[in-house]
Amino acid sequence: MTSTVSEGEAAVDGGGRALAVTPTAGHLGATVEGLDLAAGIDDATRDRLVGMLDEHLVVHIPGQAIDDDQQLALALRFGGPYIHPLARGSSTEARCEHIVDDVDHPPYQDEWHTDVSWDEAPPTYGTLRAVDLPPRGGDTIFVNTYAAFEALSPTMQGLLEPLTARHTMGAGKAFVSKMGPEIVAKVREQFPGAEHPVVGVHPGTGRRFLNVNRGFTESIVGLTDAESTALLEMLFAHVTNPNFHYRHQWSLGDVVIWDERCTQHFAVADYMPHRREMGRCVVRV
Repeated sequence: MTSTVSEGEAAVDGGGRALAVTPTAGHLGATVEGLDLAAGIDDATRDRLVGMLDEHLVVHIPGQAIDDDQQLALALRFGGPYIHPLARGSSTEARCEHIVDDVDHPPYQDEWHTDVSWDEAPPTYGTLRAVDLPPRGGDTIFVNTYAAFEALSPTMQGLLEPLTARHTMGAGKAFVSKMGPEIVAKVREQFPGAEHPVVGVHPGTGRRFLNVNRGFTESIVGLTDAESTALLEMLFAHVTNPNFHYRHQWSLGDVVIWDERCTQHFAVADYMPHRREMGRCVVRV
């Protein structure tokens, strides 16, 4: 397993440069300074960052000047290309997509979710960079779902561990607004959803995490509708506990990398009618 860095300790990248690693919240998040992502990262630096992600889940790298191609190249250092189901009918190449929120394109990411959990093989790592920011607001909140699971009682943990949940794209209002109802209907037919364990086990750390999210988890397999709804609503409310959170306040030049498996995120939509644009690339290991 890749070695980790304690608070206040300096790491060294593959080129011998010192990396300052500063944890940013009690349960997750770290800021890493000393990297130039425009120059790319070598294997040793990538492995060091994977170790930081295993420990901190969310890594913030400030002061970067990268474009879409460089962000995609960065993401591909952590896994293979991932194409969103909505794009698989028209594209065979991964790309850096842009999330643009303004008066004509209202925000839709302001709900707790894990990206595309309704896919049979969802993304493993996500990258996000600030392209255009509002004068204030527009933070992204991340939750540590290891901590969320570990805070449950042993009895509840034991109840959840054998269960499986069904994930779907849900109502898909955001997808319809972006792609149109015809394309979304075709994607829904081709990708009707997926079943995943309610309690996931991270392959790198061996730790258990809560694996349901309000955005895409529809039901728990084998329970009645009433039982499923009651249990999921309790779990959805549980992850909103601020004790499990890291809230990232964006600045231009910020790049954030996170582990999709053991986190959820919420894009705060408190900046309207101002404009917010983010570049996002995700990959699958």
